Amino acid sequence: MKKLLNILWVTMLLSMGLMASTRGDVQVIEASENIRLLGQKIVKDYLYYFKNPKKETIKEDLDKDIEMIEKSILEISAITKNRDSRNILDFLSYNKDEIKELLTQEVSREKSILMLDYGESFLEGTNSISNEHAYAFSDEEKMLMLITKMEYLLERTTKYYVAIELNLDKNNNLSSMNSSISELEKILTKINAYAYPDELLNDIDKLNHVWAKHKNFLNKTHELSIPNLLLTSEKTVKKIIKKLALYHKQNK
Repeated sequence: MKKLLNILWVTMLLSMGLMASTRGDVQVIEASENIRLLGQKIVKDYLYYFKNPKKETIKEDLDKDIEMIEKSILEISAITKNRDSRNILDFLSYNKDEIKELLTQEVSREKSILMLDYGESFLEGTNSISNEHAYAFSDEEKMLMLITKMEYLLERTTKYYVAIELNLDKNNNLSSMNSSISELEKILTKINAYAYPDELLNDIDKLNHVWAKHKNFLNKTHELSIPNLLLTSEKTVKKIIKKLALYHKQNK
């Protein structure tokens, strides 16, 4: 009997440890996703700022977003014990400090190119951290992560569009934009195949309709300069994405 109790006690402790570990992994992954998203948004906004240096509201958003990245880095640092993740965090923190310094200076073409590189560094770093903290995701968690990725890809495609408009490494950025569009549409296919409740079906239809127009705008990079139209459709798509993400959070 005593042996059985000891086994049950050890099992319970292991289970509690696993639950605590999984909660920590969830927090790290969520914070990593936040950095990944903001890393793309900051670059996109910086390029817009270079294009429109008189729009001080863009500069204010940049300062707020870099602060949010800083908070997410601190959050991961307080949770993870993984040596590789902590080394990557040091690198991301260095990137963040470099961007903060750039934001105190006058915008320029050279700094815009630097910002594009920093955006890729945030992406690579956060992907590595997320992989280190992966666990057995439920189906709802998988859908939530796909939808979160869709939001980041939306920022990414617009970022490349503006870079192309500014004539920054046009060929490579056009290729990267098309690759992001392709990834985003794969996720949209999975969203369309998912059995959402009736009250969300109008949102799904609207998402498909607005994205089709948004994609059409993106494909006209050689013909038109329409950043304001892109921002309007981007906001609509983001609003629907957040609504779908909330649904999956509540059901996971």
